[in-house]
Amino acid sequence: MYYKSCIRKLGLLLLFISGSFSLSAQRKDVSVSQFDPRFTVSVQRYWSSLGGSEEYYFYVQNNTSEEYSMVVNVTLNLACVGTKNFTLGVNKVVWLKPNGRFTPEGDWSHIYTSGADNFKNCRLADGKSFTLLQGISYTVSNLTNVTQQKAAEEKKKADEKLATERKAAEEKKKREEKLAAEKKAAEEKKQKDAKAKAEQEKKEKEAQSKTSATTTNEGETESGNNATSSTTKGESSGTSKAEQEYNAREEAKRQEEARLKAEQEARDQRQRDYDNWKQNANEQRRQAEATAATASVSLLFIVGTWIYNDKMGRVNPDFVYNKPENKGKLKLNMSVEWGYSMSYAPVLFASDRSTMINGNTVSSKSLENKQIYTLNLDVNLKIGAEHDNYGGYAFLSPKAGFSPIFDGYQLSLLNYGARLYAGTKGVKAYGEYMAGERVFSKTDNDPEESGKGKLEMNFEKLEYGIRFTTKPNADYKRSHISLGMIMERLVPGGIGTYIHPETGSMVNVGKSPWIQGYAFQWKKDHTFNFYANYYPAYIVAGDVSYNNGAPSSELKSTPTGSFFELGFIRSIDFW
Repeated sequence: MYYKSCIRKLGLLLLFISGSFSLSAQRKDVSVSQFDPRFTVSVQRYWSSLGGSEEYYFYVQNNTSEEYSMVVNVTLNLACVGTKNFTLGVNKVVWLKPNGRFTPEGDWSHIYTSGADNFKNCRLADGKSFTLLQGISYTVSNLTNVTQQKAAEEKKKADEKLATERKAAEEKKKREEKLAAEKKAAEEKKQKDAKAKAEQEKKEKEAQSKTSATTTNEGETESGNNATSSTTKGESSGTSKAEQEYNAREEAKRQEEARLKAEQEARDQRQRDYDNWKQNANEQRRQAEATAATASVSLLFIVGTWIYNDKMGRVNPDFVYNKPENKGKLKLNMSVEWGYSMSYAPVLFASDRSTMINGNTVSSKSLENKQIYTLNLDVNLKIGAEHDNYGGYAFLSPKAGFSPIFDGYQLSLLNYGARLYAGTKGVKAYGEYMAGERVFSKTDNDPEESGKGKLEMNFEKLEYGIRFTTKPNADYKRSHISLGMIMERLVPGGIGTYIHPETGSMVNVGKSPWIQGYAFQWKKDHTFNFYANYYPAYIVAGDVSYNNGAPSSELKSTPTGSFFELGFIRSIDFW
């Protein structure tokens, strides 16, 4: 909104400078059709007679108590100017709060002018004033009821939560039924065993009675009966003691099973609670990342419309290389380049992870190779000299950026170097030296991860290759295409440790081995500089002082990672 306000104020200031406003001029309503009774679309126009320009203002009123979003594409047919197509809203979306209104404060300025003199023969009379408007139309797409959409999302979450709870209840019921069945089977087996034991004892007693009956004399019989009776009492006493020991063992077994069951149920409940928390945390993370990505794109779009505007590529003949009076001479050169780039780099990440498995908390620490992705604002300041057959320049290239989901950043402000080249007008060999620092920081949005990675290392780079120049004699906007090899290494300075790519061991001091890469550049004078640098196996480095020092003496993953830089930046050149 700040940039939109500045642009509007700048437009009004230009209109004032071009020739004061007509004090009696007022905004006039423009008749437009209505596409839906839930909304009211209105348009106004304002003509500056001395400035020779006209501005259009668009409003959309929400007549409902629900929130909506839509895309409104407008077509203006204008005298003197022609057809203009645009989409309302600084983010190309019209957002309407309940009973809210979209106004020009949420839109870009729509001002059309090319000077009062140029309009005299084609502008349209409008009473005592003039207008450019010949016709206006608009289309509405992607009409979304945001209120209903949010309600549907909340209902979906509630249904998923209910389904999870029902599933957990069903699983608990199955476990309880299984335990009950096992307990019943154990009781039935116990009763069966007791019955079999009783029958066996009965048979033994009957056998003893028959033996006693066959004794030949009564005395002996009586004596035998007394002996048998004594023996039976002893056996009965022994049997009762065995039953007591058996029952005690069974009771201890039942108590142990009950204890184990209670502990397992407690672990299951802890696991279910943790899984629900993790699911909700991951959902909140995804929503936060989506919101962050949307905000990032919106910010980049606003700044990008200022950087890559319609003046990109315009040439002032006083500043071109091929001026006739300078042919064959050594010419001083200065360039200013700025715009967007991206970086994809490996970082040594000190992981500190905590999770839950089967109801038990499990924690682990390790060193990992993680990749960080950032979108950067890239600036190149160059000064040097150029001849048809040789030349060179020194440069300063600060760079700063952030991850689209705000889980990391880059802040590499001190990068400098020089490039020399020589050869024919169309083909030259070149060599470049660059040094500086690379600073990357990364966190992890995973709710189970509390680790961090930070790379703050100095580097030096050698690049060499061939540069081809198209139309070196005739075209103001020459194109220079460079293909090269890169040799780069980390040097002492900054904070951090790197992993040796061959041994896998951590190195705290000294220069690293050389890292090979590839370079491509397409520089078009006065227009743009497109470049790409690719390192297939870049050394992994970072600060391992997090988590009270290195969690491990070895890297958990590979000791190298891909490093990729890609940029498309606007260029303004002076010779």
